[in-house]
Amino acid sequence: MKMRCITMDDEPLALAQMSKYIGNTPFLELVAACRNTKEAQEILSGQEIDILFADIQMPGLNGLDFVRLLPVKPLIVFTTAFPQYALDGFRVDAIDYLLKPISYKEFLRSAEKAYRQFTLLEHSKGQELPEVIFVRSEYKTIPLAIKDIIYVESRSEYVRIFTATSRPVMSLGSMKSYEEKLKDHGFMRIHRSYIINLQKIKAIERKHILLRDGKQIPIGELYEEKFRKYISG
Repeated sequence: MKMRCITMDDEPLALAQMSKYIGNTPFLELVAACRNTKEAQEILSGQEIDILFADIQMPGLNGLDFVRLLPVKPLIVFTTAFPQYALDGFRVDAIDYLLKPISYKEFLRSAEKAYRQFTLLEHSKGQELPEVIFVRSEYKTIPLAIKDIIYVESRSEYVRIFTATSRPVMSLGSMKSYEEKLKDHGFMRIHRSYIINLQKIKAIERKHILLRDGKQIPIGELYEEKFRKYISG
């Protein structure tokens, strides 16, 4: 199973290099090499594309703004010569960020990371994952939308569930049980007291993770290797 991809760059040499890298990668299929956002938009609107390798510094509409405006996004890998754009890239849910000049080894690592996510998405298409979890709190059972959960915090025999839409919910339960419920929805346990929604990460600062709501979460020693392996692809 190959990933259908396009690459977008206004520099001819960079575009040719990325096209060559894609052609040399067995699980990738190059659909188009686009010199500007207009060409890329025409391809994306007319065909199903699995991954877009997009330069950020483009004339007119830059790569970041172009991706923000896409109604349906493929997997995104940004390429650029400017490291200050890295955080902005992850804020629009890019799967990776490649800093020019890009070696094939770096490209392949990023492509393999994207392919792992692609295969998981393809596998999950035939499965109905729940959109809510039901939580017992204050003598009643309430549904919580999984996509709104930011993180789960352990409080002795209780947990507190923090969401983007309501005050924290306190419930009797173990971290292990919530880790099991949420593991297929993009959550990871990164500390004995914390499970986080990986899509809510704003930045990673040494031994801490900064979430989009401003909360700083420590990375526990027992969980650091797994987390570092995940973010490095």
